[in-house]
Amino acid sequence: MNIAKPNMRPTLNPNEIDQAISQADLSDIESEILEYIRYIGVFNELSLKKALSMPSKPPALYRLCKACEKIGDQLPDQFKTMMAWSEEQSDDNIAWQGNLVCAIAYTCDGTKLQPENATSLYHTFAVHQELFNGLEAD
Repeated sequence: MNIAKPNMRPTLNPNEIDQAISQADLSDIESEILEYIRYIGVFNELSLKKALSMPSKPPALYRLCKACEKIGDQLPDQFKTMMAWSEEQSDDNIAWQGNLVCAIAYTCDGTKLQPENATSLYHTFAVHQELFNGLEAD
């Protein structure tokens, strides 16, 4: 079973991320995805597609990865550090670009919320705490 690994995630500066997002030349849907996940906090492929009325192709998580790559181009050092952390967290030792802004969520027992663990129908992700803005007053 995939249990949480004791490895502290590098934290990001929200102001730097916001600046990188504005400079990253994101498509409208990529911007919408980022705005939505930063507001809602927890999501999966299906909830993301439904909330944003997205077609099934290309997958929403693929679009998220492409957005993160563009943001990472603006923050090369932070992106490299986060991808190293991502690789360490991966069961297959493969970095996932989406880990720049979010990570797999875990149960209270430390088990990944994913179909492989029979804990969720879909891989479930949580936006990084410092990037969550769902409780901010406008």
